[in-house]
Formats: sequence, structure tokens, C-alpha cells
Amino acid sequence: MDLVSRDLISSLPNALISHILSFLPTKEAASTSVLSKKWRYLFAYVTNLEFDNSVYLHPEVGKQEGYDKPSESFMEFVDRVLALQGNGILNRFSLDCSDYVDEARVASWISNVMGRGVSDLYLRLMFVTFPSKIFVSKTLVRLRLGTTEDLCITRDVKDVFLPKLKTLYIDSLSFMEDGVGLAKLLSGCPVIEELVLIDIAWEFWDFCAVSSTTLKRLTFSREDNGENPTSMLFDTPSLVYLEYSDAVAGKYPKVKFDSLVEAHIGLGLTEDQLLFADASYSEEDYSSEDDEEKEMACNATDFLMGICNVQILYLSAKTIEVLTICCEPIPVFNNLIQLTIESNSEIGWDPLPSLLKNCPNLETLVLKGLDHKYNNGCGNVCCCKRPKHPSCLLTSPVKVLKIFLFEDNDEEDGSEIRQMKHFLEKMPRLEELIVYYNTAYDSAVFELSKNLQKIPRIASAKCKIQVISENLSLSSTLPCSLTRNWSAFHPVEEEDSLFESTPSPEEKYSMYDLTPFSDSEEDM
Repeated sequence: MDLVSRDLISSLPNALISHILSFLPTKEAASTSVLSKKWRYLFAYVTNLEFDNSVYLHPEVGKQEGYDKPSESFMEFVDRVLALQGNGILNRFSLDCSDYVDEARVASWISNVMGRGVSDLYLRLMFVTFPSKIFVSKTLVRLRLGTTEDLCITRDVKDVFLPKLKTLYIDSLSFMEDGVGLAKLLSGCPVIEELVLIDIAWEFWDFCAVSSTTLKRLTFSREDNGENPTSMLFDTPSLVYLEYSDAVAGKYPKVKFDSLVEAHIGLGLTEDQLLFADASYSEEDYSSEDDEEKEMACNATDFLMGICNVQILYLSAKTIEVLTICCEPIPVFNNLIQLTIESNSEIGWDPLPSLLKNCPNLETLVLKGLDHKYNNGCGNVCCCKRPKHPSCLLTSPVKVLKIFLFEDNDEEDGSEIRQMKHFLEKMPRLEELIVYYNTAYDSAVFELSKNLQKIPRIASAKCKIQVISENLSLSSTLPCSLTRNWSAFHPVEEEDSLFESTPSPEEKYSMYDLTPFSDSEEDM
């Protein structure tokens, strides 16, 4: 801090200066105490404390003076800061220990801040048990617990009483059956509104129940799908937002999402489930007698039925695979107005015809890529196979189609442009096709726009086409084609071959504009 800045800030009221210091990293805020006698005591009134021992970890120090030196220095710093502040009111306390720290010291620090009425507590610890005091607090509003060592929630928790807690975030922790379980934890949070569970281990419990009448936002995410829960229960009638990524549970005895508005689903299959599915769907071995066993091993139907009232839905590529293998029948989504589907070259679009038919009020369809596994089941949606039945796109209510293309894809055979033409030729109510093209080459954007104008016939005469990249935003209303008139707006040298014709009388209906790309245009 320079002299002029210090003098300007020093003229402010003490309470305001302390408030400003609360937004600085604690180590930097503490260093201001050496500026003057006035500044020496202002830090004592800071209401937000953030300690991260990674800033004390210097490999060269550890080699020369011993491994414990950085940790000891960190612990002494925390001790001094808390001693300086005394019993002052504290709003937020953050403790991130990516190295060993003394467990008794940690317990004393947490006891200190809990006694000072902390409302926002973040603890990320290694090799340290979480003190049971954090589960009994009349002041906590936000609680975040995390570790990098898959620690277990402490077993000595007898009571959970967090009457003001609204946000609970738990990362990479395990719940022991003989300790505080998830059901017990939620029962002690009567006003909780947001729950985040990241990489919770299934090693110690097979049944999971998320039950709360006040919960509005839930994130349940596990990256490792090596194991799946036997049973998964959701009883959250007030939930409006859901992110759920995990292996498909053996069964879903209750799925209650009465108020759900938006859901991001990333269900996948474990290796055992995939092997069982391959055996079940084998043409040589499959028989109707296998239906019951197949359903018991892997069935996502009840879960999908539970979210059928959702308005905005995102499905990962693996979830599309789940719909193919273990969801029958696909439920009707009467309230769904926006659907996003992620594609993958290893996964087919087999369930999409049934899914799209069961979305009678769908207005916006978003496709994250057009890359998918070609097979006999996707002909009613895409152009890679001759359809056995009339295309489901012919009765599609979709008005806006958004497609995200990626420059690093493997499609070099023109299949993507053919697929987009297929949509334009089949979808009768389409009012807008928006293609987000992740490329830095303007020529590729112009080429794509030109190709989309060459379609001889389209199902919706009022369809507007936009092609958006990092540098360009091109739009047109069909029927039209690119002409040399573009060169007046965007000088092109190497791409002049794209603009060889002059507009015909019919093409005078064409409207093009060229505007810089902005973040708002990418908003889905």
C-alpha cells in the first residue's frame, strides 16, 4: 500500500476500514498492523478470517530446516491472530490445511470461532477429525466441509442442531453407519435450502436418503462410478434445482420433486451394470423371462418418473445410454420447455425419438455436439440411417434449436452439415437455428453459413439461422445465400471465392448482419 492510498484510507471511519480489511487475505490484512499505531489495532476488528497453510509450504525450507517448520509457522500465525481479536464478533472463518497441523490446535481454533458466533464456516482438513461442536450451533448459516483424504465424519456426534443453517457443502467425506449419517444430519437442519454432496463414498453404506421439506437446491455428484448404491431416496418437495451425477441405483423407492424447475442429470453405469446389460440385450440369450432380473439390477425408470414435472432438463451422454439400457418406458415430460442433450461418439441416439415424442410442449432443444454412434435405432432423429418409421421431427413442437459444434471433433465427412440440414427439412415449427461454432477461423464460419443457405426446401419458411463464433455472428432469414455484398461489411481476401454471385430477386428477402460476439449471445 503506497503512502497516498494509506492516507486516504486512514481518513475513513475505523469501522469502515476494518470492513475493507475483511475482504483481504488474512495474511495481507494482518500485515497492515505495522503501518501506524492506528492501524495496529484495526485488524482486531476484522470480521472475516481466511487461513490457508499452502502459502507457508516452501519445499526449500522443508529440506533445510525440517518438515514441520512450515506447519509450525502457520499454527503460530493463527494463534496470534485469534489472540489479537479476543472475543470480537466473527462472520466468516475459513481454514484450509493441505498439510499436517496439530489436531488439538485445530479443535481450539474452531472452539474459539464457534464461541464468537461465526455464521459462515469453511473447513478443509487433512489427517484431522472434524470436531463435533460444528454440528451444534445456533449461529451457523453456511457450513462447508472438505478433505483430500476421504476422511469420515466424526463418530462421536451425538446431536445435530443447526437451526439457522441454510447451506451445507460436503466434499470427499464418508458417513459411517455408527456415526452421524446423512439422514441424521439433515434432520438437525430444519431450514436448510442448499445441499452440496461431492464424491461421497459408498463403502460404508448402501442406502442413501435425501429428505427435507425446505431444501431448494441439491447437488449430488460422484466422479467415480465404481460402485452404485443399492437404494436412493429423494423426498424434497420444495426442490427447484437439481444436479445429480452418479451410477444408477439399484432402486429408487421414493422420488418426490413436486416443485422442480431445472435438473442436470449425469447418470452412468458401472462396469458390472454394463456387463449385465450386454448380457441382457444379447440377441442370442435374451428372453422375456429376464425382465424382472434386469429391472432389479439396474432401473432408472422410477427416478425419471420422479422428475417428469421439470421445465429445464440437461442430460449427459452417459444418461442417454442409461435411457437406452435401463429406462422403460420413458416418461412424458408435459412441462418441459428446454432440453439439452450431450452427444458422444460412443453412444447412440436410440432413445431420442421416444424422448422427443414425450415432450409435447418443448420449445428449445440444445444439442452439445452432433457426434454419436451410428446404429439402427437413431434413424427417426438423424440422417445416418434410413428411418423405419416417419421421423419424430415431423411433429416436433420445437421453436428454437441450438447446436454447439467443436472445431476439434473427428467429423470430416460432412455429417454435421447433413444433420443440420435434416433438422431444417423436418422440423415444421422451427423459428430459429443457432449454431455456436468453436473455431477461430472466420472462413469456416462463412462456409457453414453458405452451406446452410443451399438447402432446397425447409419445413419452416420463417426460420432464422444464426452462426456464432468467437469473432463473428452471422444471421439470415431463409431463403437466401451469401453474396459479394458481404465484402462491404467484412473485407475478405482468401475467402473471396465464397462470394461469386449477385443476389437474385428472391434473395432480396435475405437479411444479414455482422456483429461482434458477446457473452450474452451464448446464454442458453
